Amino acid sequence: MKYILVLALITFTCATSLTEMSERLSQYGDHPFGKSMVNLVTVNMKTGGSLNELKQLLQQIKDELIALTQLQDSENGTFTRRSQVDLAKLQATLEQVQGDLDNQRQEQSSLSNELATLQTRVKEDQAALDRNSRGSGDAQSRLDAENADFATKYSDYNDAILACKEAQRLLMNLRGEGASLIQLTQDTKSNLIQTKENFQKIKEILEAHTKKSSLTLFQPIIEGLAEMTTKVNPETLNNVLSLVARLITALQEGQDQLESNHKTQVENLTRLGDDLRNEKQTLQVSLATANNRLKEIQSRLNELDGLINISNALVEVTQLNIQDATKINELEDAEYSNQKVSRQTEIDIVDRLIEYINQKLSE
Repeated sequence: MKYILVLALITFTCATSLTEMSERLSQYGDHPFGKSMVNLVTVNMKTGGSLNELKQLLQQIKDELIALTQLQDSENGTFTRRSQVDLAKLQATLEQVQGDLDNQRQEQSSLSNELATLQTRVKEDQAALDRNSRGSGDAQSRLDAENADFATKYSDYNDAILACKEAQRLLMNLRGEGASLIQLTQDTKSNLIQTKENFQKIKEILEAHTKKSSLTLFQPIIEGLAEMTTKVNPETLNNVLSLVARLITALQEGQDQLESNHKTQVENLTRLGDDLRNEKQTLQVSLATANNRLKEIQSRLNELDGLINISNALVEVTQLNIQDATKINELEDAEYSNQKVSRQTEIDIVDRLIEYINQKLSE
């Protein structure tokens, strides 16, 4: 009976203690660790375990929890520093890639402007080259025409001078036969008629390119020759000879002037042709240089298109990596905060139990 009373007393005391302990841990009632600690203490007290040993065990658990907290703080600090370094590297990579992209776009814009300018220049050079070709052709045509015209006129002058000299020879022969000659032989008469007709033809030929002062000599010569076809008057003969001599001189002067003008014209046209050829060479070099530069620019623009696409992709990937790294850091920070709160709660629970044990030991 006495044993039963003692057992009942122990049971009552234990129940009372459990009730007090539950009240102390009421705010942690739903915490798994709190329940485990209450069970540990409950088992110890039910089995009559030593409170000092229980206190030492709780202190050991607390020390381990504190050590674990410190370890987690250290690991979190290491992770935070490493994350910051990684984010800084990613940010530096992003800035570099964005800088490369900006430079590529600026170069693309500059080259596009240069391309447009060169395309305009090529059109202008090509148009100038076409004009040059037409000008060269025109200068050559003018030179050919000048040479042909000179040859014709020079030949006309030669023919006229030869005809005058032939007439001069005929008239000199007549004068040598005697000034009182009344009757003409049929051959002489025919020669005079032919000479008159020749002078008429020469006059018509030379009208286009001979001084009018020279042409005025033809008519009295022709009239004199016509008169002499019937009879030779010494005065008329000498007058005609004088006029023919003056005509020969005038024709030679006209021929010399023709040759001088032709030389000047040929020099001018030749110089013009040389200038056009030099201009053509300059335009061809300019055009070739512009076309080569156009090819270089177009090639570089094609290359830049590829580089810009790559840079855009790198920017997008780097931005995504930064977003992912930031999100991971936020998740790690949240988990660390939760763990720290949980660990502190566990330490508070152990502290409450140690306080309770100390209270019991002091009773």
